[in-house]
Amino acid sequence: MQGHIAENTGKYKKGGAEMATMTFHQAKVVGIDTVFGASPQLINAMTDKAKICPHLQRHYDLPVEEKSHFLKTPEALYLFGNIPENVAKILIRGFLRGTHGVETIGWEKVVEYFRANSRIIPALTENPGTYSMLEKMYHFEEVWGPIDIYFKMSKAGGQALRNRYDAVNNYAIAHINEVLAKQNHCLVIDVGSGPGRNGIDMCLHNPIYRKRVKFDCIDIDPLAVKLGEKLVLKHKLANFSFIRTSMTKLNGRYPDNVDYGLLIGILCGLTRPERIGLLRKLKPYFRKGARLMAASLSEEMAQEDLLCAYILRETTGWGLQYPPLGELREVFEEAGWKYEGYFQDEPTRFYEIGIGIA
Repeated sequence: MQGHIAENTGKYKKGGAEMATMTFHQAKVVGIDTVFGASPQLINAMTDKAKICPHLQRHYDLPVEEKSHFLKTPEALYLFGNIPENVAKILIRGFLRGTHGVETIGWEKVVEYFRANSRIIPALTENPGTYSMLEKMYHFEEVWGPIDIYFKMSKAGGQALRNRYDAVNNYAIAHINEVLAKQNHCLVIDVGSGPGRNGIDMCLHNPIYRKRVKFDCIDIDPLAVKLGEKLVLKHKLANFSFIRTSMTKLNGRYPDNVDYGLLIGILCGLTRPERIGLLRKLKPYFRKGARLMAASLSEEMAQEDLLCAYILRETTGWGLQYPPLGELREVFEEAGWKYEGYFQDEPTRFYEIGIGIA
């Protein structure tokens, strides 16, 4: 079944998926200590301690002739034309061979250059959940240098993430309006909110929300919270609270009283069991019949923008997951939720954005 929005209807469809079985490359432990500034996360990835998603590995293993076209996109040509030739050659060789970073001779030169000439790469290496990358990809913050400009240009970066942001807000507004049609007030929790960009944007476009919708933004990153508090002060939004507490330890605060929830950018780095565990933990926060919108990266990103997926993993150790379209339904249902359906980030369609019903 097709898994996309029925155009201009505001509806989403239910989907299924077939699970594929793949094997892992065994990374060779060579010269890790020579990687400048490598974090424990990156070292673990390079020694194969952080296992690659099997769905991504399947694309790594494609023959050269099925991957070479990724090197000819406008974004790729821009990147390779604006970084040192020796760095570009090492990166291209590793990509075409499907090797993990440490398996590629000279890979430390790629890591050193990317870390020294990007603001995004070092931030993701230290903290995969950093809000700062999304600030750039959502186009709220300017980028500089060929590496970060490449990410902003790429389908998997600036295109898909901005499309996701817009789609999430459009659907969330429709859902919140449904709640407000039945009751005077709506309590929204944004789990892993960063600075609360989604809710702030919704309020700025819907002034009625200032008095009728309460947004609780849950994030443990002090810098994200600081920026969020600055933004709500700037826009005089008194209906926002920022909660620096673990998202799984809020039962006392939310005893079955949440009317709507957002879970955007959290599931992408979690394995299937971890996703089920988190959704199971969150369910008691919601009143019966309340919706939770959750976004999950899909295998489509690896299929359509494999070069970007490769660079992100092999220069930062970021263990993104690329499940097939339809798996999110299974995850929701195994966690005890009903599944209403999903929509996608049009037109890129790299994310499955599902709706669970408590």
